[in-house]
Amino acid sequence: MISKTNVPNWVRLGNFTYDIRQDCLLDAAGGHVSLRPQSAQILSILVENLGQTVTKETLISVVWQDVSVTDDSLTQCIADIRRTLDDTDRRILQTRPKVGYLLHPTQQDAPVPQTTEQRSLTWNQFTNPGSKSTWVCIEALNLPSSNQKFDVASLENHTAGTGDGRLIQANGTAAIFEFTNVFAALNFALGLSTSPHGYAYRIGVDLVPKGLADTTQNPINTMEVRAANLSSIAQSAEVVTSVDVRDQCYGELDFDFEDLGHQMLPNAKHAVRAFRAGMNKAALRLLPNLATEDLLPTIAIIPLTPRVETEDTSIMGEIIADDLISAISRSADINVISRLSTTVFRTKTADLAKMGSVLGADFVLSGTFMKNDTQIIMMLEFSEVSTNNVLWSDRIEVDVTALLSGVGAVDDIVSKMRKSIALNEVKRARSTPISMLRNYTLLIGAVGLMHRLGPADFELAGEMLTALIERSPDQPAALSWMARWHVLRVQQGWSDDPQKEAQLALACSTKALNIDPENALALTSEGFVLTNLLHQLDEAEDRYDAALEANPNDANGRLLRGTLFAFQGRGQAAKRDSERALHLAPLDPHRFFFLALAASANIAAEDYERAVVLAKASLRMNRTHTSTLRVKAVAQMRLGDEEAARETTRELLRLQPNLSVRAWLRNSPSANFEVGRNFAATLRETGVPE
Repeated sequence: MISKTNVPNWVRLGNFTYDIRQDCLLDAAGGHVSLRPQSAQILSILVENLGQTVTKETLISVVWQDVSVTDDSLTQCIADIRRTLDDTDRRILQTRPKVGYLLHPTQQDAPVPQTTEQRSLTWNQFTNPGSKSTWVCIEALNLPSSNQKFDVASLENHTAGTGDGRLIQANGTAAIFEFTNVFAALNFALGLSTSPHGYAYRIGVDLVPKGLADTTQNPINTMEVRAANLSSIAQSAEVVTSVDVRDQCYGELDFDFEDLGHQMLPNAKHAVRAFRAGMNKAALRLLPNLATEDLLPTIAIIPLTPRVETEDTSIMGEIIADDLISAISRSADINVISRLSTTVFRTKTADLAKMGSVLGADFVLSGTFMKNDTQIIMMLEFSEVSTNNVLWSDRIEVDVTALLSGVGAVDDIVSKMRKSIALNEVKRARSTPISMLRNYTLLIGAVGLMHRLGPADFELAGEMLTALIERSPDQPAALSWMARWHVLRVQQGWSDDPQKEAQLALACSTKALNIDPENALALTSEGFVLTNLLHQLDEAEDRYDAALEANPNDANGRLLRGTLFAFQGRGQAAKRDSERALHLAPLDPHRFFFLALAASANIAAEDYERAVVLAKASLRMNRTHTSTLRVKAVAQMRLGDEEAARETTRELLRLQPNLSVRAWLRNSPSANFEVGRNFAATLRETGVPE
């Protein structure tokens, strides 16, 4: 085991804490977080070597002693740790390409997590806001004479307009009201700048346990009631609240809060945190100054609302939202708002424009759900903010156990959202001048159009990517897709100079990786170029391995690595990767491409029946993909269906009349392998000219 050097007792990793003494990971509430044994051991080693790179060889030799494993086992554990830490941007657990990994703490000597009792209180306050009521203490200032009492009756009338609130007690210059709803209490308080009789108020607002009014004889003079004490530090016509009140609200949505720091209240032993409250002013909202390359479509996933509120359903909507956000956060081409920001809308009614404005979202997923003993029934709606159009809606039923284990349903919902965005942006891209399109429409629209593989759509996709690169020359995504565009142009037979296309493609992928050396999309795109145009398969495999090391669930990277294995004749490895890619992208807008390359992998694995099934499924989605037709013809011929193989070849030659066996061998990455030579021989048998 590696020796410990200069390791603190506590290490903060994002929202989690690693307890060195107990050798375990704790969540924000101090609860133990479970990792599978190998992942836990790797995390322990990385903690022991904070800020230092630990090589892959060292990790494998320590964790899998005397057991022969591939790098895949390690990358799965790294992905497990990142997923647990919610380290989507890989800032905590960093990859050192071709070397190893480095754990970067966000804080050392972190505070000891809360005790069980403290956690229970915090959790109870979060899940049971009804256990608290809001007290508003109102003090009158500048009364005309010492004998005059302020008008409590008018205050009681004012509470009637809120539909909430009751007077607990009053004296000549002060009164306390109790509200069941903190928002009603603050609206009431902020509406009382002055009395109609000309004198001013100062007001304190705090949360207290329910029932305190029934046990306290004189709450205004009781030091347990901070609302009264908070009012004493307010200025004329001011409302001062406790931090507990502030935490129940959302400053940029409901109210504005100004931190007054820690304040010593009258007769108190300890200072408390106090805030000056005001009505929300949209002009005060500070908007992010996004860089051009960050202008990706942004999705806000609102926690689902239970149709019937029960103890079981109180946080189920939050859990579903968490899972959806975690799944879609793996996408490099979409921004997703954090659940802690969207949770404000769980119990609030707001229109789409309001949610989009406050959250800075282009698209919003919202809905309701019902739960019975075994199933959750979700009614979902996915909408575009700018047009107020519903792009997709569905009623989804899923087993509770399947949902909680993350099986199936979450990925299906995410795929449907992505497909809705893609279709929407392709439609917009074809009907709007390029100069007027938003950056993310250019990117998503171009990717959609280039995979349709119609000459007109394909050329438009190239123009859109060129325009986006001119606007944002340092955006890795646009450069990466431009590299793929050049490869597909050669594969479809639409280029007169494949070598020139190869150099242009490599220039794009190289620039993308210079901008972001660990960008998974750029790595897979360069692997695609190296494989299909330059035939440098060893280098390409390095790129794919690096992409999958960064994200083992990158469906594109796994698919393209499987295709590389197929070109080399590594049939079973090719089939394993490509079939897993199909699993990871069940509703991808370009699924025909996944099916086509999976068919090619099954040719290499000599599973010709499966290859035909996959090729037919691909052609049902896109019948002009010439690569799929070649694979289908070869699989049919090897199954002994010569007539069907020749019919497929006739269709292939109609779409690609200049195809020949010699030309295919010249351009194919598999030409120098036995699997490629055998494929060429079968093409001859199907009727492709020499």
